[in-house]
Amino acid sequence: MADNTGSPASMSKNKMKQLIWPEPLVVQPTGTHTHTIILLHGRGSNAERFGLELLKAQTSANNKTLPEHFPGLKFIFPTAKKRRAAMFNRTPINQWFDNGSLDEPLQKQDLQYDGLRETSAFFHGLITQEAQLVGVERVILGGLSQGCAAALHVLLNFQPDSGALLGFVGMCGWLPFAATFVEPAGEDDIFDAEPANPVPDLVRLQLSAANTARDIASLPALDLDPNQSPAFARTPVFLGHGTHDEKVVIKLGEQARDVLQQLGCQVEWKEYDEGHLYKVPEQIDDLVVWLKSRMLF
Repeated sequence: MADNTGSPASMSKNKMKQLIWPEPLVVQPTGTHTHTIILLHGRGSNAERFGLELLKAQTSANNKTLPEHFPGLKFIFPTAKKRRAAMFNRTPINQWFDNGSLDEPLQKQDLQYDGLRETSAFFHGLITQEAQLVGVERVILGGLSQGCAAALHVLLNFQPDSGALLGFVGMCGWLPFAATFVEPAGEDDIFDAEPANPVPDLVRLQLSAANTARDIASLPALDLDPNQSPAFARTPVFLGHGTHDEKVVIKLGEQARDVLQQLGCQVEWKEYDEGHLYKVPEQIDDLVVWLKSRMLF
């Protein structure tokens, strides 16, 4: 008799791949481990294709790679699970979440929820694991293209017990549901009533954004002191984008930048004469300078 119980024995190989997170590519530091950077690949790629290529990129002044500039930095490149892609006739590909169109970001936004929920849960665990080794203040998060988009959501919805991530590095990305994070509070918003000690407007907006991102990822609302900013507001952000990007047009990157700045984030924005990729060596140069200014030993 056929096994229709949903057990692993009855599942197709493709279905099994959609349930399992592949092992990340981990490049250990060449010196004493002091920091960790977690970088997410773009849609349809994987850890090896993205990570190994990035680690070969050299800076202009001394032809050093990122591992050579940062001997204490552990690099973690996760690979996304296989998910059916609406943009490619539901073909299973490596992607952090599904979506309908980048030309019309508001279309079929419901496709994004499951992936953002699962991806957020996965990266909360991975960040926490690394934080136990070096401290959350020495963990950097980021990504390229859809990896940047997913990582930005994790940045907004991740709340450690104390502290905040050291930094965020985004390349050619966008922010899903961007407009929802800066919309004025509705009439039923819990902050509408006049409290005895009014919450500063910026902190109120930050808490609303964090809880919106957490709701999208099916996470409970933050239980913070109403005058306390969520962790993402204390994490500096580096965003780079190609002016000729044909896949994620630069206006989407600019929108992500503008939303983060409205939320009080410190954002360094760089534009490059490039398409849908990081610019070598210029962007690698800028990234090294930005990282060195924050990785204080």
